[in-house]
Amino acid sequence: MRILSVIFFALTCSPLLAAELPPGDCAAPKAATDLSRCDFTRRSLAGIDLSGAKLAGAKLESTNLKKANLAGADLREANAKWANFTGANLDRADLRKADLFHAIFDEARLEDAQLQGAYLFGANLINARAARADFSGAYLKDILMEGIDLTGASIRNCYSFRGVFSGAKMAGADLSGADLTGAAMEDVDFSGANLKGTRLAGATLRHARFFKADLDGAEFANADVWDANFDQSLNRAASVQEALSEIFVVRERR
Repeated sequence: MRILSVIFFALTCSPLLAAELPPGDCAAPKAATDLSRCDFTRRSLAGIDLSGAKLAGAKLESTNLKKANLAGADLREANAKWANFTGANLDRADLRKADLFHAIFDEARLEDAQLQGAYLFGANLINARAARADFSGAYLKDILMEGIDLTGASIRNCYSFRGVFSGAKMAGADLSGADLTGAAMEDVDFSGANLKGTRLAGATLRHARFFKADLDGAEFANADVWDANFDQSLNRAASVQEALSEIFVVRERR
């Protein structure tokens, strides 16, 4: 009897069965249902509760999801080009490898969200709250992340040519191996961040703070570091000293 009880417990509490959700209604979507086969293209789902829903592979192109609750939702590989997530709650959501081309996440919550390998070319995350979110390997070219909170987050090995991060909070973040060439990063807080091998060539880093940040192998060639604070930064690269020794003028952003 004890053996049977153990087997029953293992089956009913297995991760596989726990992840299974009841089929959802595409016409009236609800939280904690399977909506992976739904086509929500250009539909308005503003303010709706889809927390814990399965939207992996779903069609969300140009969908209005303003202030929707998507906390813990599964959006892996979803097509969400031009989708509007303004003010939405995506805490702990899984957006790995999702197509988020020019999607809007302004003022959204993305704390502890997974965005590894996501395609975020031209996306907007202005003033988003994304502490501890994982953007590892994501494509962030021309992204707008002004004022975003990336405290303890990861953008490790990301490509973010000409990204805009002005005023972002990146304390304790992992930026190792990221390509931030030409990025706008004025007044960013990098305190305690990992910038090992980070490419910041030609970046604008005026007033940025690097207190106890690890700069081992970081590249600052032609970066604008006017009034940046490198106090107690670790493993300061030679290119930092070179950047600090140059006189910069205001340069037009292209």
